[in-house]
Amino acid sequence: MSNLSSFSFPHPVNTVQGPISYEDLGITDCHNHIWIDPVPGVEPNCPILDQFHEIELELVEFKKAGGQSLLDCQPEGCGRNSIKLLELSQKSGVNVIACTGFHRQKYYPPQHWLFGKRAQKVSDFLCTELETGMYETLEMEKPIKAGFIKIALEPSWGDCPQAALEGAALAAKKTGCLMEIHTEKGALAEKACLYFTDYGVSPNQIVFCHMDKRPDYGLHKELARLGVLLEYDTFYRPKYEPEKHLWPLIDHMVQNDLAGSIALATDMAESDLYHHIGGGPGLFGLPVEIKNNLRKRGISDSDITKLIGGNIARRLAGIN
Repeated sequence: MSNLSSFSFPHPVNTVQGPISYEDLGITDCHNHIWIDPVPGVEPNCPILDQFHEIELELVEFKKAGGQSLLDCQPEGCGRNSIKLLELSQKSGVNVIACTGFHRQKYYPPQHWLFGKRAQKVSDFLCTELETGMYETLEMEKPIKAGFIKIALEPSWGDCPQAALEGAALAAKKTGCLMEIHTEKGALAEKACLYFTDYGVSPNQIVFCHMDKRPDYGLHKELARLGVLLEYDTFYRPKYEPEKHLWPLIDHMVQNDLAGSIALATDMAESDLYHHIGGGPGLFGLPVEIKNNLRKRGISDSDITKLIGGNIARRLAGIN
C-alpha cells in the first residue's frame, strides 16, 4: 500500500470539469450541497435539491460576487448526481469538487450495499471513484473523478458503520486524498482523530465539519495544533446563535495564530437557505456578507484569504 511520503505535492485538484491547480480555486465554500436527487425509500423529510434553473442562478450570483469554487458533500447513494454537478459547473463557471464516501445512514434506503460490505470492498470503491471516476460517469468518454472523501459520524461511536470507517481510512491512506468528516455538533472529533491517524492517515488530510456547533476553545486549539482543519458553517443558522458562539470562536482562533487551521462554509443542504428557492441568504453570503464581516472584525486580508479558500485549497492539493 502507498504511503504519504510517496506522493508528489502539490497535486492537482480534481474538479468535475477536470484537474486544476489549487492556486486557481480562489474563494471556496469548503462544505456545501448544490444538488441532491430524491432517494427512494428514505424518510420524507430528507433534503432534496433538484431545481436546476434556480441552483444555476444561485451559482452565477456566487461567481459574480467573487466566489470561484465549492466542495459538494453529497456522496454516492444518497442523492449525488455528478452529471448535474458537471452541467451546473459548466453553466455557471464555478469550480465544483465532488466527493466519494458515505453520509449518515438515515439518508440511504434500508440495507444500502455500502454498509454491508467489508472494509477492503469499501476502500476499493472509494479509490475507484477517486482514481478512475464516479460510478454514474464510468460509461462517459471522460469519467468524472471525485476530488475528496466525505464521511459521516453518527452521534455515538457504536452507531458508526465500523467497516465503512475502516474502508475510508484505508482509501485515504492509499490515495493521500483529503477527508471531510461530518460530526454531529462536533461530537467524537477527538476519537475520530485518534482512529484515523492510528490507521496512518495524516492529520493534514482530515477536516472536521460543523465544529462551531461545539465551541470549545481548548478542543479547537488542540485539534488545530495536531494539524487537522476545522470547518465552521453556522453563519445562517440562528438556533446555534452564531453571534454568541461562531464569531467569537473565529476571533479567538485568529488571535491565537490559528487562522491556518480553519475553513469556512455555508452548508446549504436545506432548500430554504437558497436565495432563489426559499428566500434564504444564498450561496453568495460567503464572498459578500461573511467576507465583509471578517474584515469589519479587524481580521487581516491574508488571514481572510486563508479562511475563505486558501486553507482548503492547500489541503486538497496535499500540502499544509
